[in-house]
Amino acid sequence: MMMSLVVTMDQRQAVRREMIQQMEQGATASDVRRLCPIPIHRTTVYRLLKRVEREGEQAFVEQRHGHPTKLRGDVLTWVLEYCQSHASASSSELQCLVAERRKKSRKRASRLPQDIMNRLGAC
Repeated sequence: MMMSLVVTMDQRQAVRREMIQQMEQGATASDVRRLCPIPIHRTTVYRLLKRVEREGEQAFVEQRHGHPTKLRGDVLTWVLEYCQSHASASSSELQCLVAERRKKSRKRASRLPQDIMNRLGAC
């Protein structure tokens, strides 16, 4: 069975609720982790349990900071296509390929003003 690459916030919240419910019924953090479809560290399970005890329902609300999407436009499209066609590609390999792609696009962008100037000079 293939796992989805993208986990929605609702799915993540549902998994967290299920984990805490199992822990409250006596399961250990290790047991909960093994059954969890989302990779999560044992310490994170305990931290979430403490937050639920302290904050109640508010503990399940996503509190991530930063950019919602780090890749945009053509680069994001390319990365998604590459990952789908090369499922075993490592993240370091992908990072190198993205860096090369960006380097090439910068070279093309830096040549553009010179190309325009050459065309204008020919007129």
